[in-house]
Amino acid sequence: MTAKEFLYKHGQSVDCIDENGSLDKFWEQMRLGLQGKGGMPMIPTYIMNADRSNIQTGVKRILIDAGGTNFRSATGYFDAQGKAVIEGLRKTTMPASDKFLTKEEFYDAIAANISRLLGEARDIGFCFSYQVDMGADVDGTVVMFSKEVKAPEVIGTKVGRETLAACKKYDDADRRIVILNDTVATLLGGMASFNERFSAYLGYIYGTGTNVCYVENTENIAKVRNLPAGQMLVNTECGNFDGFCQGDFDRTTIARTAVPDKQLFEKMTSGKYLADVIYEAFRVAREEKCFESETHIQPVNLKDVSEFLAGNGLHGMFTSESDEQFAKELCDELVRRAAKMGAIVNAALAIASCKDKTLPVAVVAEGTTFNKLCGYREYFEKYLADILNRYDIRYKLLQGEDLNLVGTLMATMTLK
Repeated sequence: MTAKEFLYKHGQSVDCIDENGSLDKFWEQMRLGLQGKGGMPMIPTYIMNADRSNIQTGVKRILIDAGGTNFRSATGYFDAQGKAVIEGLRKTTMPASDKFLTKEEFYDAIAANISRLLGEARDIGFCFSYQVDMGADVDGTVVMFSKEVKAPEVIGTKVGRETLAACKKYDDADRRIVILNDTVATLLGGMASFNERFSAYLGYIYGTGTNVCYVENTENIAKVRNLPAGQMLVNTECGNFDGFCQGDFDRTTIARTAVPDKQLFEKMTSGKYLADVIYEAFRVAREEKCFESETHIQPVNLKDVSEFLAGNGLHGMFTSESDEQFAKELCDELVRRAAKMGAIVNAALAIASCKDKTLPVAVVAEGTTFNKLCGYREYFEKYLADILNRYDIRYKLLQGEDLNLVGTLMATMTLK
């Protein structure tokens, strides 16, 4: 049995992912989400008509980026040429990623981290990479944590209000704050950094977790009444999409997570979970005697998987060249499958939002896994191009330094 045949048997091969059926399911869940139904949140951000013309130069802001693994903070401003300047960047561990924190401990950890910056700027842009319900005040109420963050008391609290209250312990100044998701920050970072014309923008994160943001006409956001005419950034929270066929190793991995009925797409593909899916493939392959020689199967991390695919890594796990090759083919197929699913989601949003086929769609991509997982980006671009070509749509992949922070700075332009 080949690696591909083994994976197909367990519902885990690339061929088990139906492009056209998945596109239709995604569009249906998009439509329901915009109506306030279904499982994909489609969260309005209340960031309206974003454009480079909104940039204010010389106004310094405090910038926070709370990601799946890292917590970054800095100050930033746009210079006279409209270029973002980021200063004083510090990276630490995301609060509650390694131990349980109370609500007070969680927000105090945030305030303590940025206390060094409070004397340099007043207003704050906060990129918060977890699901929130956004309000017209551009503050967000935490709905749930993914990526195994351990702060259950924070759920139901308003991120901006609680952060500002915690900052009062260190500095009593009155401040304003805007909350946004990392996909929104990524999209805005690309918009701010690339002075080109595009038919539409997507902000794509493929790192510890995965998600996409796009721009929607407000008339289609039926769940919010009396929105002004125009375009609004929408955070899809597509990690909740449940339209892809799960395989045996997906189901085993998902069952072990803290909330096994949520974030199903994310748990099939993202950097936090893909290594667990690959480990399950190794483990079951050994049980089914797919390896010819003795193996020493153990849990893996995605960095080692990537190095293994590049010709190194997973030392001592396989004792024969044929078994090592079989394992590499397993890893490659599962990475390819993850990339195909990511491409389908991005293609669905590009097709839905493209207004002018003479211009490309900007896909602003961020995430350590996107950039470093061996093979992922190449497979992603292949599948995305194949799908969009059928709709006569072109795309351009945009990347840059600190786009999340640049986009967070761009979002503070709404604080007028």
